[in-house]
Amino acid sequence: MPTRRLSGLQKDVLRLYRDCLRAIRNKPEASRPRFYAFARREFDKNILTVSRTDVGTIEHLLRIGRRRLEQYMSPNILDISIVDMRISDPSLKIYTMTVPELSVGAQAATTKLPLVFKALGWLTENLYDKKSNPSGIINAGIAANSMIKSYLLDRLNSISEKLIPSDLEYNIPYGSPQLRGEIAAIFNRHFNAVEAVSEEDITVTNGCTTAIEMLAFALCNPGDHVLIPAPCYLALENDMGSRAQAVATPVKLPLEESMSVDQISYFEHALSDIEASGGKVKVLFLMSPHNPLGASYPRKVLQAFFKFASEHNLYVVMDEIYALSVFDHSDSVAPFESVLSWTDLDSYIDPASVVILHGLSKDFGLNGFRMGWALSPWNKDLTNVLRCYSAFGYRPAYTDRLITKFLADREYIDSMLQISQSMLASNYKLVAEFLDQHAIRYIPCTAGHFVWLQLPISACINTLKKHDRLGDKEVADVKWTAENEMLVWEDITRNHCVYIPPGQSFFSVEYGWFRLSFSIDKDDLVIALDRLIKACTASD
Repeated sequence: MPTRRLSGLQKDVLRLYRDCLRAIRNKPEASRPRFYAFARREFDKNILTVSRTDVGTIEHLLRIGRRRLEQYMSPNILDISIVDMRISDPSLKIYTMTVPELSVGAQAATTKLPLVFKALGWLTENLYDKKSNPSGIINAGIAANSMIKSYLLDRLNSISEKLIPSDLEYNIPYGSPQLRGEIAAIFNRHFNAVEAVSEEDITVTNGCTTAIEMLAFALCNPGDHVLIPAPCYLALENDMGSRAQAVATPVKLPLEESMSVDQISYFEHALSDIEASGGKVKVLFLMSPHNPLGASYPRKVLQAFFKFASEHNLYVVMDEIYALSVFDHSDSVAPFESVLSWTDLDSYIDPASVVILHGLSKDFGLNGFRMGWALSPWNKDLTNVLRCYSAFGYRPAYTDRLITKFLADREYIDSMLQISQSMLASNYKLVAEFLDQHAIRYIPCTAGHFVWLQLPISACINTLKKHDRLGDKEVADVKWTAENEMLVWEDITRNHCVYIPPGQSFFSVEYGWFRLSFSIDKDDLVIALDRLIKACTASD
C-alpha cells in the first residue's frame, strides 16, 4: 500500500515534534520522562479539536509551539511539572488536584509577548537620566515624541481643572460629542478631507492598540489573515491575534521595492498561498507614513493597493498615526495624502471598505493618555459595530474633558505641530549626517520619529568576541543571523546602554537592521549615537 504524502503543513508539525524530542535529550536524565510526557500531551490534545483543513489555527499553534520550544530549550529550565488531574491511588480514591488549563488563546498569549516588553524591563531597571543616572539606558527605541514634552506639560498644566461631579460618572464610551467634534476638526483642518468629517464618523478608544483589536474582531473571524507589508509595526501580531485571533501575516519585501508598485506581486503570491492552504484573507493593513521606514506611500502605490484589495474583496485599514509628523515637504519626496483627501477613491475601491486610524500618541506626543480613534465616514454599519465594542475601550471622563479643551485651542495645536515638525527635521538631519559619516546604511526618511538602519558587521563581530563565540580565524565568515542580531541587540541595550529594537521585531526580510528613534532630547540623541558607534568599533 503506497505511503500517503504529507502536506507542507503536516511536515512542519512533524518537524516541530522531532525538534522537541531532540531538545529533551539535553535535559537531565531524571526529568526527561516528564518532558516527553508534556510534549506528547501538547501535540495530542489538538488532534481531536483542530481540523486538518483549519490552516489558520494550525499555523497559529505552530508559532506558539516554536516559541514554547525556544523557551523550554533554555539551559536554566531543568525540569517541568505536568499539569494534570488523575487518580493517584484508585483504591483509596486519592486525587492529585491541579488548576484547570487556560484556554488555547490564553496559552498562546503567554508566548506572544513582544520583545519590546523585555526591553521595557531593562529600561525600568536602569533608565537614563541626565542627573540621577547618566550611565543608564537611553530609550531610543520607543516611538514617542519626547522633544515637545515641555510645551505639552506647560499647556496641559495651564488648562487642568479641578474634578467636577460628572468626572465621577460613566462617560460616553466612544467619546463625548465635544471631544469627537474637536477630533473631526483636526481631520478637516490638517487632512484636507474632501467631505467634512463629522463627529458621528468617529469612535474614540483608549489608544490605537484597542482600535486595531476592535477592527480585528469586527472584520475577521478567528484564523482569518491580515496582510501587512514588512517590515512593519512590531505590535500588530499581538494587537490582532492575542484575543481576536486574527492572523497578522507580514508580507516580506525587498527594501528597494517597499515604496514601489512592484510589491503588489508579493501580495498576490501571499494571498494565493493562503487560499491554496485553505485559509482566508480579509484585511490589508497599511501604515502611511510607514513604520519603520518613515516615508509616505506614493499615490500610485496606494492606488495599486486599493485595486488589489478591491479585486480580492478585502477591507483596507489605513493607519495614519504619523500623518502630522511629516517633516520633509520638499518636491523630491512623496507627500503624505490622507485617504480622506482623495476625490477619486471610489475609482479604485468601494470607500465603505476603508477604515482610518489616528490618535494622540505620536503627532501629539501624548502616549500616556491612551487615546486613539477610528473612522470610516463611508460605512455606518462598521461605525455602529465599533461603538458597540467601545465599552471595552473606555477612558476616564476627566481625560476626555481635558483633551477636548486641549484640542479646542486650535492656534496652540497648529503652532505645536509646526514646532514638532521642525524639531523632527533637525534631529533627523543630525542622525543622517552621523550615519553618513560612519558609513552606516540607512533608509532616508521624511516622516515619523525614527530611521531604519543596518549596523555594520563589526557590531556583530565585537559582540561575538565578547561572548567568546568567535576565534580570530572565523572573523571573515561572520554574517548577520537571527541569533547574532539578538545577541547584538541585548549587548547594545544592556552594556552600551542604548535601546533600539531589532529587525526581527518588525519581521525584517534581512538581519542586522534596527529602528532608531530620534524624537528624543537632542543632547541625549548625541550621547546615544556616540554609544552606538562605540558598540560598532570597540575591539574587546
